[in-house]
Amino acid sequence: MSLYAAMTVAVGGLAAQSAAIGNISDNLANAQTTGYKGVTTKFESLVTQSSSVSNDPGGVRATPYYTNSKQGNLVADSNATALAISGSGYFPVRPAVVGADGTTTFGGTTYFTRAGDFDLNEDGYLVNGSGYYLTGYTVDENGVVDTSSADPIQLSQLLDNPVATSTVEYAANLPSTAALAFTSSPSTIEIYDSLGGAHDMTFTWEKTDVNEWELTIAVPDAVSDGATPPVYSDYTATIPFTFNDTTNAGTIDSIGASGAVPPLWSVIASATGAAQISLDLDYEGAGTETLTIDFGAYDTSTGVTQFADTSLSVSTLDQNGIPRGSFQSLSIDDNGFVSLNYDNGRTRIIAQIPVVQFFAESQLQRVTGGAFSQTLTSGSARYSIAGTNGAGTISSYALEGSNVDIADEFTKMITAQQVYSANAKTITTSNSMMEEAINIIR
Repeated sequence: MSLYAAMTVAVGGLAAQSAAIGNISDNLANAQTTGYKGVTTKFESLVTQSSSVSNDPGGVRATPYYTNSKQGNLVADSNATALAISGSGYFPVRPAVVGADGTTTFGGTTYFTRAGDFDLNEDGYLVNGSGYYLTGYTVDENGVVDTSSADPIQLSQLLDNPVATSTVEYAANLPSTAALAFTSSPSTIEIYDSLGGAHDMTFTWEKTDVNEWELTIAVPDAVSDGATPPVYSDYTATIPFTFNDTTNAGTIDSIGASGAVPPLWSVIASATGAAQISLDLDYEGAGTETLTIDFGAYDTSTGVTQFADTSLSVSTLDQNGIPRGSFQSLSIDDNGFVSLNYDNGRTRIIAQIPVVQFFAESQLQRVTGGAFSQTLTSGSARYSIAGTNGAGTISSYALEGSNVDIADEFTKMITAQQVYSANAKTITTSNSMMEEAINIIR
């Protein structure tokens, strides 16, 4: 082949190394970009004609190779909404446009990213630094996950509704050696009505006879006279307790007077032997509520007992009511569950973030902002729960750094520079040889 072919091939070599330098430059520029996936250069030889007796130079072609599957280092972050995937997969995200009236309109295309620098915007959406909105499955109040679609996650339930107290658990030991008319110090617990209002419930014991005690329960302003308008007074109920003195001595034998049910409370019949009573309380504005007090079980040493001691010893006094709560913080666990934490101590799961995988993730189409779009050659998006079906786990308070190795990029840069110079030298040499050929003719 002529010297012209040598020059053409060398020019192709310059172009290939220029492409390599461009990829190296892109990698180095994004060495600190969250979730960035580096681009390497593959060189492929081109053949025009080759046989056992001759070879026509074809040159080289440079093509990009995307290292999407290569994990970057995870770096700790102080933000609970900073997320990183350890292992395979991507966060599903969608772009959005915020109109002049403040409304957010989402695009119909879902993109995929490893850039998990999400933060809450003014509308309660989780948005990363490139403006992509994190999507996930909704979770209802019963904890059921709706996997039919992944939509932008928004924090809208900033107030947690109160829950009225329906059960109080009380366990204590009454001193069997106490004198008659012994009265215990009151034990008080805060209970809640349906509106979240707090009320003190007080328990006071008095010994009335051998193995006989009376429990007085008092709740301020918890009884209505039924008039219009109603007048509220303190709820007070006195409940007799009898304790066993032979078999199962010291355990509850009965609650309530034989043949009669005192007003304002009732003993709950239980086939399982639970020692419980029921109260009907009526709070202003909150209506009537039924409350069950659990004292343990009959004939067993659980709950309320009467054993030798010098004073009343309360071991359990709990209730299941909850006051109204305000949003306090957000947390995301390894399985992608997004939870709202309220200042009343409650936690509510509102969404679950899936992890999306592709069979040929190197074939995803890169778009601005560290995101990727699905292509025919990448395969279909496969949504999985984090940590299942080969999907990576999600870590909060962490970000995935760029997977670029700076030292390796500098090595590639030096090599590309040397090869570029060698190709340039080929051109100058071929040119010099052509001039020699021309001089022969002259």
